[in-house]
Amino acid sequence: MRNDARRAVVLLLLPACGLYALLFLYPVASSLVLSLYDWDGFTQHRQFVGLGNFSRLLTDDPMFWTALKHNLFFLSVPTAVILVTALFFAAALSSDVWGARFFRITYFFPNIISMVAITLLWFFIYNPNFGLLNGVLGKLTGGKVSIVWLDPNHIMGSLVAPIVWCSLGFYLILFLAGMENIPQTYYDAAKVDGANAWQQFRSITVPLLWDVITMAVVFLIIGGLRIFDLIYVMALGYPNEQSQVIATYLYEQAFNNAHMGYGIAIAVVLFVLVFAATSVAMRIMRREQLEY
Repeated sequence: MRNDARRAVVLLLLPACGLYALLFLYPVASSLVLSLYDWDGFTQHRQFVGLGNFSRLLTDDPMFWTALKHNLFFLSVPTAVILVTALFFAAALSSDVWGARFFRITYFFPNIISMVAITLLWFFIYNPNFGLLNGVLGKLTGGKVSIVWLDPNHIMGSLVAPIVWCSLGFYLILFLAGMENIPQTYYDAAKVDGANAWQQFRSITVPLLWDVITMAVVFLIIGGLRIFDLIYVMALGYPNEQSQVIATYLYEQAFNNAHMGYGIAIAVVLFVLVFAATSVAMRIMRREQLEY
């Protein structure tokens, strides 16, 4: 009977395992093999170069390191802003402030808009001639303001705002769901002991929300390293040295320059970076699990 049950489990798992192998393991294995070739991606001719693509990428390609530096910027600055603001607004909304339901929907609204539409919206906001931001600054200063927010000197800082704007709602809802699972009795006991709002947040909310915060940090790390569409559309399909990130550089090498083998090597390195960064973050943030 036990053997029959095991056989049934194996038979039920086979379709899922087959799809996983076909749709994930096979493409990953194929990519690893193709990264060892010099290939344009359009012909059958491929020249085996071994680890040559990786050696060139890591030792003789300054643009890769520039792109990685930009990724680290998007990994750190927007992540810090999103975490702090999402936690602040989640704590505020969880305390039943007036209009909490309305603000939840409002903050989450950007998540249901496509990234291309969001980018076009921020194009209007950043337009140097008739953009909303320069218009507001002009009203405040009493003169005409024509700052080119997407020029090479400002573009990195200008991209932080749309990233935060379109990501904040998701993490706010994530933190809010975690906070609503914390028993109110803990806060009532803390109030009896004289703890103020900040002490309750630091000693009750953050420790009991730690697993959710860890998950949010992992999501933000993955997003920061894999960012593509916002940069690509903002740069009109041609990111330069001031705005290039690893994913856009990968696309440029694989499809614009027809260096498919080299582009796949960049994808493999990006996969390793994402895996390493998330593993390190989860290990650093690992804490003893609290049950409540």
